[in-house]
Amino acid sequence: MKPIRKLAIGALGLFPIAFMTGCANKVPPTFVSCSTPVGYLQDVAEPELKGKTNKDLIEHVVELREALKRSNLDKFHLSEWAEDQLNP
Repeated sequence: MKPIRKLAIGALGLFPIAFMTGCANKVPPTFVSCSTPVGYLQDVAEPELKGKTNKDLIEHVVELREALKRSNLDKFHLSEWAEDQLNP
């Protein structure tokens, strides 16, 4: 036989194997339904710059950092809540 013909026959022999692996060991999906605590999904208010002086700018930066800390804390609590829901 010609080498190309052998290759074609070998490929045709392996072709059905690719489809047989899709049927093996099917696990039914698990659906989890839960409601997220509303407080964790609320927006954190963005502080507005009040005034035009350097002191006002520094106060604004402090307020922005506090808002970021509140947002990160909400994310932390939300991830803990989700972990408790998935792993009771």
